[in-house]
Amino acid sequence: MDSETRHIVCFGTRSRLDWQFIGDPVMGGHSSGAVDPVDAETSLFHGDVSLANGGGFASVKADISVDLGEFSGLWLHVCGDGQRYKVGLRMTSERNAPVYQQAFATRANEWQQIALPFSGFVATLRGKNLPHAPALSPSRIASLSLFISERQAGPFALYLRNIDAYREASIRRH
Repeated sequence: MDSETRHIVCFGTRSRLDWQFIGDPVMGGHSSGAVDPVDAETSLFHGDVSLANGGGFASVKADISVDLGEFSGLWLHVCGDGQRYKVGLRMTSERNAPVYQQAFATRANEWQQIALPFSGFVATLRGKNLPHAPALSPSRIASLSLFISERQAGPFALYLRNIDAYREASIRRH
């Protein structure tokens, strides 16, 4: 890792984050999800998305407190199942605050490095876009979430190794 990147989240048994499931059961749905360590360096975001009772999403959230104001975005090191996922960032740990989301696609059974520029995160609340919300302030990140939604019913599996912050100069080298 060079001075143009900063390690934000590690996964696997070395992770110290407490991932909480927050999914559609809050509105009567039946989806499930969790983040579990696979080995020392890898965790698995997995579960099942059910469309029953108006459901259709699964998410997990971890509180973090990090100033990323000097960075341009996030690098994800993931291996997916061909489905689309989202990363969410909040500027407070309150659940009723806007969550700034950005989607990314995975290729089945292939490790990928995915860049998510902070400028691409969109403010949402309970699945609805908030066009008049203030822009995401990377210097005030208080929580990080992983989502699967968009009516992608059935089992899901997203392996994760790292989430790093990057500066614009480092993205051009990859």
